[in-house]
Amino acid sequence: MRNQSNVGKSLAYIAASYTYMGKFTEGIKYYQQSADIFEKEGITKYIPSIYVNIGTAFEHANLFNKSLVYKQKALKLARTMNDSLQLADILTNLAGCLGNLKKHQESMALYREGLQVAQLVKSDVFIIQAFGGLCRANRGLKQLEKAQNFGKMGLKLARKTSNVFLEMECLRALMFVAEDLGQPETSAKYTAEALKIAEENQMTDHLIELYEDYAHDKAREKNYKSAYEYLNKYIILNDSIQGKDVQKQLQELDTKYLTAQKEKQIITLEKENQTRNTLIYSLIAGLLVLMLIAMLVYRNITIRKRIAENEVLQLQQEKQLLATQSILKGQEEERKRVARDLHDGLGGLLSGIKLTLNSVKGNVILPEASAMTFTRAINQLDSAISEMRRVAHSMMPEALVRFGLVDALTDFCSGISESGQLKVYMHAFGFDKRLDSSVEIVLYRIVQELLNNVLKYAEATEAQVQLTLVGNNVSLTVEDNGKGFDTTQLDRNKGAGLRNVQARIDYLNGKLDIRSKPDEGTSILVEVTV
Repeated sequence: MRNQSNVGKSLAYIAASYTYMGKFTEGIKYYQQSADIFEKEGITKYIPSIYVNIGTAFEHANLFNKSLVYKQKALKLARTMNDSLQLADILTNLAGCLGNLKKHQESMALYREGLQVAQLVKSDVFIIQAFGGLCRANRGLKQLEKAQNFGKMGLKLARKTSNVFLEMECLRALMFVAEDLGQPETSAKYTAEALKIAEENQMTDHLIELYEDYAHDKAREKNYKSAYEYLNKYIILNDSIQGKDVQKQLQELDTKYLTAQKEKQIITLEKENQTRNTLIYSLIAGLLVLMLIAMLVYRNITIRKRIAENEVLQLQQEKQLLATQSILKGQEEERKRVARDLHDGLGGLLSGIKLTLNSVKGNVILPEASAMTFTRAINQLDSAISEMRRVAHSMMPEALVRFGLVDALTDFCSGISESGQLKVYMHAFGFDKRLDSSVEIVLYRIVQELLNNVLKYAEATEAQVQLTLVGNNVSLTVEDNGKGFDTTQLDRNKGAGLRNVQARIDYLNGKLDIRSKPDEGTSILVEVTV
C-alpha cells in the first residue's frame, strides 16, 4: 500500500513543475489533488503552503479573486498552528494579493500583523517583506511620506542582512514612490541601484522591467543614446524570455519523467528519515536511562545526607536531654539539701529559741505592755517556724520522701483546698507499689506546676487530679473548669511554667497533650513509661 503522505508530496512537486512551466491550469489541478490527500489523511501542516501556492498560480493567471479565496483559507488554517514563520509568510502573501485587488486598507492591516509576527520571531526576511508591502500599501492610499519611510526601513534592513533580492524589491517600491512625489532624480537613482543588483545577480525576470524603466529615465534626462541602448537591451531580453517560454513548453514531457524520479527519491528519503528517527529515538532512550540513573544516584545521596542529618539531630537532642536531666537532678538534690538544712538546722534553732523564750516568760514578771510585746514576739516566732516548715515542705515534701507520690499529692491537693482558693480532687489508681524516687519527684513537680498555673490564670473553682498506673505506664491528668484558652496560640505564648513542665516530661521521655477552648476549661494529659 502506497504511503499517502509521499503521494501528496509528489503531487505537490508535479504542480510546482507545471507552475514553473506556465501551465497554471495543470499546476492548480495537481495542487488541489495534493491538498485533498493531505486533508483526507489529516496531515494539516502542509495544507496552508499548498493553498498559498494555488493562490499564487491563480495570480500568475491574473485571477486575483480566486487567488484571494485560497490565500484566505491558508491564513485561517495557519492561525490554528504553532508556526509563526509560516503565519508571517502567509500574512504578507495575502496582503500582496489584496494590494493587487486595490484593497489597500485591508492589505495594510495584514502587512502590519505580519510585521508584528515577524518581529516576534525575529525573522529579518519577513520583516523586510512587511516593510516593502507597507510601502506599496501606503502608496496606494496616497500616503507617500509613510510609504517612503517604510521603504527606507526595509531597504536599510535588507542591506544590513545582505539580502540583495529584497533590497531590489525595496528599491523598486521606493522608485515608484519617488515618481509620485515628483522626484525624478531620486526615482532614477533607485532605478539605477536596482538595475545594478539585478544585473550582478542575473535576475532576468526583473531586468526586463528595469531596462524599460531605466530607458525612460535616460530619455527624461535627454540622454537619448543611453536610452536607446537600454531600450534595445529590454527588447533583446524580452525576446529571449519568450524563447525560453517556448523551451519550457518543449520540456514538459521531460518534466513528467523527472517528477516520477522525484517520487522515488522521496520514498528513499523517507526510509533514510525513518532510520535517522530510529537512531534519534535510541539516543533519547539512552539519555533517559542516564537521567534515571543520575536521579537514583542523587536520590541515594540525598537519603544518606538526610539520614546523617537525622543522626546529628538525634545526637544533639540526646545531648540536650542529658543536659536537662543533669540540671533537673541537680535542682532536686539542691532542694533536698536546702530543705534538710532548713528543717534540721534553722528549724531546730528556732524551736530552741521558742523554748527558751517560753521558759523566760514563766520565770520573769513583766509589765503589761512588755508582756504583750513579748507575747507578740513569740507569736511571730511561731509564724516564722511555720513559714520555714512550709518552705521546706514545698522544696521537698516529707510525705513524698517517706510515704510516696500518692500521699504527697493528696496532702498537696488538700492544702490547696483548705486555703479556699480552689477545690482540688485527687484520685489515684493502681499504685500498689512505689515508683522510683526520681520519677516520683518529677511527677510531683509537674502536678505542682500545673496546679499553680490553674491558681494563677484559670479563674477556676474546681480541679481534678487523676493518677493511674497500668503495668509500666503512668497516666497523669489535670483538669479544671476555668476560662480555658486558644491552643493555637500556645507555641507563640508558652510561659515559663509550661516550658518547665515540658522539660520535666522530656526528662522522663513522656508525652504531653493539652486540650482547651475559651470558656470550656482545660485538660492536660501526661503519659510516661517507667
